[in-house]
Amino acid sequence: MLRQPILDRWQFARLTDGDLNEICLADALNTRGESISLPHTMAKDGQPWRGNAVYRRLIQTDPRWKNVFVEFEAVDQCCRVFIDDIEAGGHRGGYSRFRVQVPREALQKPAFEIAVLVTNAVNEHVSPHFGDFTVYGGIPRPVHLLICGETHFDYLYHGTDGLILRTAVDAAGNGILTAEPHLINASCALLTLSVWEDQARPIALKSASISEPTQLILPKVKLWDGRKSSMLYTVEAALTVDGQAVDSVTLKTGFRRIEADGRGLRLNGQPCFLRGVAKHQDRAKALTAVAPEQIAQDFDLIDEIGANAVRLSHYQHSQAAYDACDKRGILCWAEIPMLKMTEDEALQENARQQLTELILQNIHHPSVYCWGIQNEIAMFRDAPFMHEACRALNDLAHRLDPGRLTACANLYPVPPESKLNGITDLVGYNYYFGWYYGAFGDYGKALDAFHAARPDTPVGITEYGADANLALHSADPKCKDYSEEYQALYHESVYPFLKARPWLWGSYVWNMFDFSSDRRNEGGTKGVNAKGLVTWDRTVRKDAFYYYKAQWSDAPFLHICGRRYEKRAADAVTVKVYTNCPEATLTVNGQPFGKAANSGNGTVTFENVSLRFGSNAIVVSNQDITDEITLERVGKEPEGYRLPDTGTGNVLNWFLQGEQKADCFSIACTAQQVLENPRASAVLREQTPGLYRVLTEQSVIPLGLMLRSILSRDTEDPEQIQRINKLLQEIPLKGSEDRRE
Repeated sequence: MLRQPILDRWQFARLTDGDLNEICLADALNTRGESISLPHTMAKDGQPWRGNAVYRRLIQTDPRWKNVFVEFEAVDQCCRVFIDDIEAGGHRGGYSRFRVQVPREALQKPAFEIAVLVTNAVNEHVSPHFGDFTVYGGIPRPVHLLICGETHFDYLYHGTDGLILRTAVDAAGNGILTAEPHLINASCALLTLSVWEDQARPIALKSASISEPTQLILPKVKLWDGRKSSMLYTVEAALTVDGQAVDSVTLKTGFRRIEADGRGLRLNGQPCFLRGVAKHQDRAKALTAVAPEQIAQDFDLIDEIGANAVRLSHYQHSQAAYDACDKRGILCWAEIPMLKMTEDEALQENARQQLTELILQNIHHPSVYCWGIQNEIAMFRDAPFMHEACRALNDLAHRLDPGRLTACANLYPVPPESKLNGITDLVGYNYYFGWYYGAFGDYGKALDAFHAARPDTPVGITEYGADANLALHSADPKCKDYSEEYQALYHESVYPFLKARPWLWGSYVWNMFDFSSDRRNEGGTKGVNAKGLVTWDRTVRKDAFYYYKAQWSDAPFLHICGRRYEKRAADAVTVKVYTNCPEATLTVNGQPFGKAANSGNGTVTFENVSLRFGSNAIVVSNQDITDEITLERVGKEPEGYRLPDTGTGNVLNWFLQGEQKADCFSIACTAQQVLENPRASAVLREQTPGLYRVLTEQSVIPLGLMLRSILSRDTEDPEQIQRINKLLQEIPLKGSEDRRE
């Protein structure tokens, strides 16, 4: 098989709105387009755009071609693919690989045209149709031609290369490799499997039947062991007919054991606490059309921080990301975009399709230790149909891949006794105590309560974090001030609760990088979720990045916090340093200030450091390691360091703080509580008429959180949530048992 990229000389045009299945191909092909190269998104002037579009390219044929497939690594989100005027295939789901076969009659022409009709319009039958990230649409990953002969691997088998590899390790330490070939026109072919530890010679070789899975045993196999040893083997499957090679597939894989119970996670029999970060695929300018070198840069930053695990959220990522996890020894949580589950059978079937593609296309990656089947579906309700659908997904995952764990991520109101916590092998919780609700100490309370209720259930933290706008700063940071200092305080306060509980399987910081979310408008930033430890363009590591580097990295370093909080009005300040060194020495304007020890939580603190008016040179050192910043003492700090105040001490975007009456409704109540009261429900109908249908899903999360998520993308009125809150507080809670009208 020959894989030939086709990335340039494409034509792109946006089309009118409407059902993708009703678009007239002739009209689409007559729409004037612009010349583009792939990967490409449907964004307009760099801004999100949702609708329909067409991509077209002319392909010159070769008379020697027998079978040709067009390979799409992803098309976002649904598409129909035409070869000339013949509909050759399509796909529903924006993140997995699929292929279509070029009709034979098209190969007999001097050239044929590929036309891809694409839509990223919200589709309630395809996931994700709800989520806190931007769906940019388009063809954001490369496209290739696969050219092969009459006998070949089945390149239409769920987007795989026609070779499914499953690995296991027996009690004696032998590697068991099971190869499941899927072949076309191969009744007279011979399949030969070769396993290579390096390029010198194969360590296993077997000629196999083509009709059933084949097993090879590798004595005393070298284990893939995460950061300790990312050992990979190369597997080549070759097809021959009458002694002539006709097709081959080469994959890298590895051998390891993964187990989990109420005591935590074990990798190859040894306890393994996951020090994880989550990431989305997008970045500034490139959006979702990221290049392999940009993915490599992301993983360089993950390496620098010292993480040993990554959650590739909330959908299937590029193969380059899974390859990076394999090679760098990073354990990977892989998942499908099931973020809002309804009773729609088409939606559930699409979830099964996307899970099948995720598993079979990535089953050979040793870094993938679990398959995530849902994220926060109980945001809207926790219903019996969800339990049944999740069991079906869980069973499908185990049927396709018996050797891996399954996982889910629930949000905080889901109680331990929920049936959602008894389906998958691993349970994760997305907690935001100290940001959206509660206080830092609630992490310990919530985790201990879950462990007490379900001591045998493997539990961990799948999300936790706080937003930071790098323009905002405070010497006395408070929740929801969006300052870089509060984000740092949040993480250094929360993470000790997690690492102190060895029965957790681990945790994932939300998020490694800022990412695009077109529904967001908060904290002085629009269209970006700013919980990242690194900015969306990857140019700035926030202070909190260095807190985790102090926790996880072995490379000695010093980092002075607050370097972007450059102008200070105080005559004396506290200088905080993140470091994994045992101590640090401080010098101010060339004069020694003193030495201080590491707190044990990755911090060294110097208090009452006097500043002179004007520029002040702040330097910390430990032997030959140094860091320095400049602080300027001024008479008054810039107003831009703070968000505008509402006049009640609350920033414009906060929705749970402020005046609350204990005996009345408010936005701190759950949406379900409010909707079940006729008077309170009437307030929402009146104040949010266009969004009331969404709210009637009976969400179990605080109404304020639900409103902020919805209204931030649909209104520029910052007072609307507070107005709703004021009206609700006129209604006593004692009537809440009345059913909704």
